[in-house]
Amino acid sequence: MTLEEKRIPYKIEKVNMRCYGEKPQSFLRLQPNGNIPVAVIDGTTYNQSNDIMYALESLFPTHKQLLPPSSDEEQRRKAQSLLRLERTLFSAWMYWLTGSSSSSMSKGSFMNVLKEVENELSSSNGGDFFLGKDVSIVDFMFAPFLERMCASLVFFKGFQIRVAPGEKTDYPAVNKWFDAMEQLESYQLTKSDYYTHCWDLPPQLGGCTYEKGGEPYEKVINGEKTLDGTRGSWDLPLQPHSGGVEPDWDWCGDESAAKREAVERLSFNYKNIAAFAARGAGKKGFPPYSAALSDPNATPNDSVKGSVDACLRAISLAMINDNDDDNESNNADELMKEIAAMIKKDGGSGLVDDVVASLAYLRDRVGVPRDMRLPAARQLRAHLNWAIEKMI
Repeated sequence: MTLEEKRIPYKIEKVNMRCYGEKPQSFLRLQPNGNIPVAVIDGTTYNQSNDIMYALESLFPTHKQLLPPSSDEEQRRKAQSLLRLERTLFSAWMYWLTGSSSSSMSKGSFMNVLKEVENELSSSNGGDFFLGKDVSIVDFMFAPFLERMCASLVFFKGFQIRVAPGEKTDYPAVNKWFDAMEQLESYQLTKSDYYTHCWDLPPQLGGCTYEKGGEPYEKVINGEKTLDGTRGSWDLPLQPHSGGVEPDWDWCGDESAAKREAVERLSFNYKNIAAFAARGAGKKGFPPYSAALSDPNATPNDSVKGSVDACLRAISLAMINDNDDDNESNNADELMKEIAAMIKKDGGSGLVDDVVASLAYLRDRVGVPRDMRLPAARQLRAHLNWAIEKMI
């Protein structure tokens, strides 16, 4: 976010966490303990997020400044105080998220600190960011963890911080802060969704503890059921704001734009995506990794690739056609039925099961923002379910 906001040119080399597979030796030479992120700036290696952000601020003074000027001692002290509050909030979140599921003390401690954050934001002078009308390094320090708190605490605990527009909340200033952050292109580019966070966090943290209050939200986020339990939350038509659980990303455009984005991402890399999906009908890799959705050494079932590819083409057709046009929608529906019938005729129920397993494997591994933004991801997940329904 800092690089984007300051408009500093950079090059990214992606390195996975240990729970997703082995790290390359080239990276371990830079960072022997394997922790990420790492930045190399003019030959100097920085291996902590905070160090990287402060280095960018000091080494690129002609770019947008994200700290108050040194002449403004009051704002500088304010920033340091807020950064200490961010660490306190982080600790309280970790204690509740990973500690005893029956501990009301850890919940109370977190709520007390979150209330401090709410009070700081509500008293911010002249804007919705922590230091007023302009985004600062303080906002970028809070952002990745507040985002994960909203996702994980509703999923595992049933504690909702972020609400859909117009809904009542005990944290209106926090919600306004998110609204302000989401107007920044630098934040939009890195923002993830609840599903991705809630499957990423447990292997990174060594596990998260569930509380019964989180179960209905967990089912919504995982695509199993809407809050009222009447149907799948990843079934068409999709409910706005996931039924009130996760606010829509209205800044991405309308539903048609989301579908076009999903189709573009599918078509751009369709051969590799079909092969990746075929892992669902293939063999699990060895060694296994602690991240439940990660299996980098899995072997795809080559015999289903053609059938999976045909299904993905039908899914793309269904998304690219305007749903307001009944004829176009019917064409996609009929095509998917024909493909399902051909698969069953050629390979029987066994091939059908393998194709369904492949489509479900892909659906469960659509990552945000790695693969696409949330509105597009929701459309793709839902249309994969649409195809699965036609298959069975």
